[in-house]
Amino acid sequence: MLLKKEIDEFEFIEVMQAIGLADSSRDYKYCNAIKRDRLHFSMGAQYQYDYLPKTLVGLELLFKGLVICERDFDWRGGSVASNIKIMQIIRRRSKSPVALRNLDKLIKWTFINKGHNPYTPFGGTKYSKAGSLSELEGIEETERRNAINHRELEKMQMEAAEATKKLEQELIKKRDEERKIKNDERLKIFQQQIKQFQTQTDADKLNDLLADRITFPINLLPECEWLTIIRNKKLEAKDLNKLIKLIPKNTTREIKQIKRFLQILRTPKLI
Repeated sequence: MLLKKEIDEFEFIEVMQAIGLADSSRDYKYCNAIKRDRLHFSMGAQYQYDYLPKTLVGLELLFKGLVICERDFDWRGGSVASNIKIMQIIRRRSKSPVALRNLDKLIKWTFINKGHNPYTPFGGTKYSKAGSLSELEGIEETERRNAINHRELEKMQMEAAEATKKLEQELIKKRDEERKIKNDERLKIFQQQIKQFQTQTDADKLNDLLADRITFPINLLPECEWLTIIRNKKLEAKDLNKLIKLIPKNTTREIKQIKRFLQILRTPKLI
């Protein structure tokens, strides 16, 4: 019985193999290095692979010992439990028919003898119900097909999204082109109306503006026409107010200057 407080890797592996061979941890229930310190055998470091058994039989005994201790001493390895890494190594090395049959027996033994860690011995809870090699391979095949289907579904969704985006862009482009054509046609009509407006006398132009009888946007009225109106000495305050109200807030910089000038003209002069 091993009662030392600290043990090295070789001793740890020998103890695990002894427990695996006896199929019991009873002889080590008072060994604090195994029971209390629990899982000191970290498989993350590459150098620790050098201490592993070279044969499948040795690895299987080590694996059994780890599973039994995890169960009996309540080791908390979770998804990184050492038995998981050993099982991965055993699976990679099990190539021959004999080795595969032994692997199947080992999986069946594990299903019966493992503790409460749902990740033992394959590293995922989705494999926890695998009680044989064929069941494990069936779950893995299902996972592989699901992954393929998921990738195909994602690809189809991406292609559909790209097609939808392309169609939306084409519709936007078509609407913009139609809007441009419509605006160009309206602009031509407005330009004709402005030409007709310009054929009138200054008095008639002013009357049309004050009566809000123009048929084109006020922003399109040429600056020269506004200057003619501004130079009109007969504009009263009420006329100026009407003209100011005709000019919208959103307009060209030049028309905004005209509006400010009209506001200045409206301001009473101090004598």
